Amino acid sequence: MGLLLQPVPSDDDFKELIECEWAAYETPFNGFKEIYCPTLGTGPNAREDSMKECTERQLADHKGDATSHWFKAVDSESGRIVGGAQWNIYRENPYVDGINHIEATWWPEGEGRKFASMAMDQWFGPRGKRMNKPHVSSIEQLANPFAVLAICFVHPAHRRRGAGSLLLNWGIQKADELDLETFIEAARPGIPLYAHHGFKEVEEYWIDPKVDEPSEEWKQLKERIPPIPWTFMWRPKQGVYEEGKTSMP
Repeated sequence: MGLLLQPVPSDDDFKELIECEWAAYETPFNGFKEIYCPTLGTGPNAREDSMKECTERQLADHKGDATSHWFKAVDSESGRIVGGAQWNIYRENPYVDGINHIEATWWPEGEGRKFASMAMDQWFGPRGKRMNKPHVSSIEQLANPFAVLAICFVHPAHRRRGAGSLLLNWGIQKADELDLETFIEAARPGIPLYAHHGFKEVEEYWIDPKVDEPSEEWKQLKERIPPIPWTFMWRPKQGVYEEGKTSMP
């Protein structure tokens, strides 16, 4: 059985794509899924309803973002989606003025939204610092382009078949074609794959929302979503890195 790389062409594909995303982030557990695509409620349809909301939101974000490129890894025999990735190709740097606050409006108002919003700001925080160095932008050319692998996942039943590399290679080839640097915010399980493809570890940071006097609900959220280690990774233009010569972001 082989794998095929295909763009995600239709709304119908997104339902199966996000089903795969949830399966990937639930095995092993990835706390960021509970921030960005939480299961809200306790009824028998809570998971189904939450997945529907997540699917519609990610589809709307994709359609409204000209930089967004979604791809799927498809099993050639069954035709099923076994992995997916969202690449952003930025022709101009969107972080010249730093990172705007991200309000997690998909959570109901209250402690959950406050917790998730703080987590989103922590997740995106390094972009404002690392993607605004002189090697990315300058006074003469305020916003040089670059590529970002925003999301990448493989269904747990189809790992170690090459789907991750297949999804990575599209963006790497596009970045090299356009002579771009490339960035990833990586969960720990993905670091070896990204390193194999020429990405360097720049900074480890944690998604760990804190308040001075946490309520009982906040404490429950901390138990549900423990601190998440994240690693900011970078691949230089054309993948060429010379120790002591190439400037890290």
